[in-house]
Amino acid sequence: MYIIGLTGGISCGKSAVAEILRRRFGAVTLDIDKVTRWLLKPGGILFEIYVQHFGKYVVTPEGSLNRKLIGEIIFNHPDEREWINSVAHPILLNKARDFLVECSEVGMPLVVLEVPLLFEAGWEHLFDEIWAVYTKKSFQVIRLMTRDHLTRQQALTRIKAQMSAEEVCRRADVKIKNVGNYATICRQIFKALRKRTF
Repeated sequence: MYIIGLTGGISCGKSAVAEILRRRFGAVTLDIDKVTRWLLKPGGILFEIYVQHFGKYVVTPEGSLNRKLIGEIIFNHPDEREWINSVAHPILLNKARDFLVECSEVGMPLVVLEVPLLFEAGWEHLFDEIWAVYTKKSFQVIRLMTRDHLTRQQALTRIKAQMSAEEVCRRADVKIKNVGNYATICRQIFKALRKRTF
C-alpha cells in the first residue's frame, strides 16, 4: 500500500487533485475536512467540545454549529486556533489511522489522505510521500471569496493564517501547480506517479 499525503493552502485545488487520483488512477481517498465536518454535526465529538468551550452562542437556532462564526474565531484569534488544533488533531489522527488500517486490510494499492494542515499537525510520518498543491494567490482569493461568500480581506486573513505556499512546497516531495486546467493537472499527476510502484 502506497500512501500519499495531499496538502496545500485553502482553496488551492486539493480536492480536484484528489478527484483525479481517485477517478483516473484508482486511489482510495479520505478528505480530513469532510471528517471534521461530520464530527462537528450535532452529537459529534467535536460539536460537544466546541459548544462546551465557546458556549451556546456558537449554535444556530436550528441546533447546528455556526461554522461561519467558528471560522471567524479561528482565523482572527491565534490562541483559539491553537486550542482548536490541539483538540481536533489527535481525534482526526485516530480517524486517519483507522482508515489506513482498513485500507491495508483490504489490500488497497494507492491511498490518498487530503490533509490541509498536514505539516502543522505533524502528520508527516503517516505517508510514503507528501504532495503539495499550490496556485496563484489571486486565484486562491477569488475562489475563496466565491466559495465561502467572504470579502477580499476575510479571504486574505484566512490565507495568511496558514503556512505559506512556499514553505509547504519546500517541505513536500511533489509539487502540483494548479493553473485551472484539468489536462495540465493530469499530466503533472501522471509524471509524479509513473516511477512509483504500488
